Amino acid sequence: MIIHVTRHGQVDQATDHPVGDPYLSEVGREQARLLGVRLEALGFSGSIHSSPYFRTVETAQIVAEVVDVDVIPAAEVREYVIREGQVDGFRGATAEDLSDRYSRVGGKVELDYPWWTSEIETHEDIEARVAPLIDTVVAGKKDVLLVGHGASVDGVHRTILKKHAPEHLDHGRNGWNCVLSSFRFEPFEVINLLVTDHLPDDLVTSNAKSREEFLRESR
Repeated sequence: MIIHVTRHGQVDQATDHPVGDPYLSEVGREQARLLGVRLEALGFSGSIHSSPYFRTVETAQIVAEVVDVDVIPAAEVREYVIREGQVDGFRGATAEDLSDRYSRVGGKVELDYPWWTSEIETHEDIEARVAPLIDTVVAGKKDVLLVGHGASVDGVHRTILKKHAPEHLDHGRNGWNCVLSSFRFEPFEVINLLVTDHLPDDLVTSNAKSREEFLRESR
């Protein structure tokens, strides 16, 4: 079985979205569509487990429409909290909200509410919450796509690579929008690691910043 991992598409910078929960931009939606096309070419036919934020479920919905699969909200790959007050005013979608808004999310989804935390999280905390999900999907022996955020996607990478391929831990951690990593299990193989070749150069972004802007400011 194969675990594919991606970060959500670029978000809309407008202010008319829910507090702390923006929707995708037009660029983000195209990034998601192109990711779906790549996964379709790879023969992906498993389920998609997505963070319950709108930007991640919207990404998952667009991919799911291309490959014709279902989306399962998964709080384990949610955004992380790095400062006090970060989630003030945040309400978060319920399972019913998500199934009403996104057709690929089933009507009988289990999602504890609230599914987020207000506690500041470390990288170790993120790894601890994503690890059980990884174990569960591996045990299921069916291909999956995990759709998360920069930090949770990085946590999935670290959790998998620490156990199976520590030589790849220094992988750069550039969490571009709709980047793709793919890991085969039993036997383990790194198939893709943070690749963006399914995206045109002008669609490689880290949210509002282009790849060139992001790398220039990171020097």
